[in-house]
Amino acid sequence: MTADDRTALALAAIRITKGNPTAEEVASLAVLLTARIRLLNEAQATEGEARVHKLPLRRQPSFIAPGAWAS
Repeated sequence: MTADDRTALALAAIRITKGNPTAEEVASLAVLLTARIRLLNEAQATEGEARVHKLPLRRQPSFIAPGAWAS
């Protein structure tokens, strides 16, 4: 992202949060954000394979109340 893009993004964000933005201003901010997200995704795709994060295993409780499956 170039300095001009960052400046435009900052000005658009300030204008949108400070006042009553026009549809064109909101659309321009959406285009800039979409372009930035696309560049980040492309950079991550070139890093290599995706990393898989596994959730930790849950321990079985020491006591399961009768009928607990129904609740």
